[in-house]
Amino acid sequence: MDPETQKIFIAQLRQKVEETFGQEIKTPKDFENLSQAVGDRTKNYISATTLKRMWGYLTEPVTPRKSTLDVLAQYVGYKDWDAFVQFVQEETVTPADSSMPSVRKSSLSRVFLMASLVALVCIIGLLFLRYCRMSNQLTSVTDSLKTVTNDKYVIRLGQTFSTYDDYLHLFGITPDDRPWAQPLPGHPEICIWGPEFHNAHWHNDGNPDSLMPTITEYWHVEGADPETVRLRNIDHYTYLRYRKELRVTFMKGLRDSTFTFLGLYSMDHQLSDTNRIVWQRIAEDCDLTRIDYLEQLRR
Repeated sequence: MDPETQKIFIAQLRQKVEETFGQEIKTPKDFENLSQAVGDRTKNYISATTLKRMWGYLTEPVTPRKSTLDVLAQYVGYKDWDAFVQFVQEETVTPADSSMPSVRKSSLSRVFLMASLVALVCIIGLLFLRYCRMSNQLTSVTDSLKTVTNDKYVIRLGQTFSTYDDYLHLFGITPDDRPWAQPLPGHPEICIWGPEFHNAHWHNDGNPDSLMPTITEYWHVEGADPETVRLRNIDHYTYLRYRKELRVTFMKGLRDSTFTFLGLYSMDHQLSDTNRIVWQRIAEDCDLTRIDYLEQLRR
């Protein structure tokens, strides 16, 4: 494949990644979030720095390695980079055109334009549907709380829920493909967190007998390259160190298959480092009638 044609296919892959991710990738925070999303879905790690180079956020010229292209192709639903290229060729070039690079480029340009228009319409539609859904859900939160909490409007330490849905809808959230980590609507630095105890990749260690007064979080995969593990944990620490994130935490598997409410957590900066992050419980209750007070706790 000649360099110019490869650039066209890489641009198409970037577009497909943004469609799958659900937004354009433009800021350092976007690249951090995309790195984590790719890792969660494919179980392969691509650093935020590598993604910045591929998106042209960093000015240094670079041609992505095939291993990087393979992982991103897997993230958007293909076996590897070659399978993605083959699909794009079949969609945009007929057999009679296969020897005509100029026609191929023209076809790909039309595909880019159509994909952009379709993506824009889809995003507007999804935002409208989400707004309608959230409005309906928020009006029913009070009634829901009366049946699922010990006190009408307060979730307390140790309270259990059967599924992600049972507690996420209390915050006006409809679960998607990442129900274990959802931002609170209108408060992007407040995360409704549902880590599973001793996850295969993200470890969340603590004392379950005391309902986890601290949770030590770190990324480690058995047999993984030590440098990959080190860089993944450095990126995660750097991202969260200045984010000042507050986590409303529901952990699965402490006693059975249910989700136990553990309280509100913030990072303990003295105990955390680039190897692992220590989350400290700072409150045992969550008053759903006073969501704005969570921002005060976060600061």
